[in-house]
Amino acid sequence: MKPAAIPANERRLAFLAEWYHAEAGIIRTFLITYYVADKAVEVFDQRNKRTFLRRTKIPELTQRDFFVGSKINVFGRQFDIVDYADDITRTNLAKYRKKGFVLLKNSMWTKHLGKFLKTLIDNKININQGLMVDLTPKMATQFLSGKDKTNVSSSVLMNEVLAGPAISLELIGDNVVETMKACANYKSTEVEATVKLPPGLEELCECEEIRHGFYYSDSDNDVVMDLRFFFESSHRIIKECLFQNTTLAIIKPHSIKDGLLGDIVSEILANGFRVTAMRMILMARINCEEFYEVYRGVLPEYIPMVAQLASGVCMCLEIACADPDKQAHKEFRNFCGPMDPEIAKLLRPHTLRAKFGKSKVQNAVHCTDLPDDCHLELQYMFKIID
Repeated sequence: MKPAAIPANERRLAFLAEWYHAEAGIIRTFLITYYVADKAVEVFDQRNKRTFLRRTKIPELTQRDFFVGSKINVFGRQFDIVDYADDITRTNLAKYRKKGFVLLKNSMWTKHLGKFLKTLIDNKININQGLMVDLTPKMATQFLSGKDKTNVSSSVLMNEVLAGPAISLELIGDNVVETMKACANYKSTEVEATVKLPPGLEELCECEEIRHGFYYSDSDNDVVMDLRFFFESSHRIIKECLFQNTTLAIIKPHSIKDGLLGDIVSEILANGFRVTAMRMILMARINCEEFYEVYRGVLPEYIPMVAQLASGVCMCLEIACADPDKQAHKEFRNFCGPMDPEIAKLLRPHTLRAKFGKSKVQNAVHCTDLPDDCHLELQYMFKIID
């Protein structure tokens, strides 16, 4: 029986979510309802059978934040969405929120990362997790084990992933597994595409270097296995920071929600900078408060700055200059521009904040202010925070 339609002004999404109670060492289950019209959230504690949070507007959260597998922050508490709570939500979202996985090879992403991300996002394939990884031969063998590939293709892929740091991405989108398969086999006469690529993805795949520059999981089972290997396993596969003449950049949650991740990465790579480490994380509010502690009592925007950083996933990048003789901190700080995008547009119109910022709080990117803080901020984002 088809679920009854809900009026547009009362449309809601319902999910089962888990919260880890660190002090007690237990996982508690909640029912989270998101009301689309007014961007409000309601949280019900299933164990104690009582409302944990009444219907409350949280403008930082949007409909795109809610899908099985996502992590959301609600007033400082991180919830992991683990399942749909009703058939209506499942029917509305299941086919549009499929997971996929790609591993970008070093030979490709160093030249085309921004373009690749932008094209996927423009075609409604979102990036849910991202990590720059550095695989040892043992790890690469473990990753390739169980793959349905010939000895030759496995050997080639092994060499490619060992050639330099790679970037692993969890993708969310409609029919994403078949779409990435069609991208990788674009123009191939041996593999018949089961989906038709939109013009944007066709244009991307015209470039052979991009087309052959990524591995994709070609089944739902492989997606689960690969995501577990890169994002859940205990082995340390993250690419370590250089910590030498480098600085920190954070692409803020509002920029990612607005679909600007690829645009900002493209600007960074096209203006004399290299990315030497990368991770996407959802920061707990207490971590955001610690990270911005230096601004407490100094900037009136401190509290909304914390709320913005905690509102969704952010992309952390270790940045180096392509020219090793230049000072990465100084060059990148100048490239980001003034904190206030309105001032940036007047005085430094070619900077990141002038192009992508909205306000002092939603100013697209964070960059390290003082050279002595570069190492500390990189340590915090890449080593201290789990």
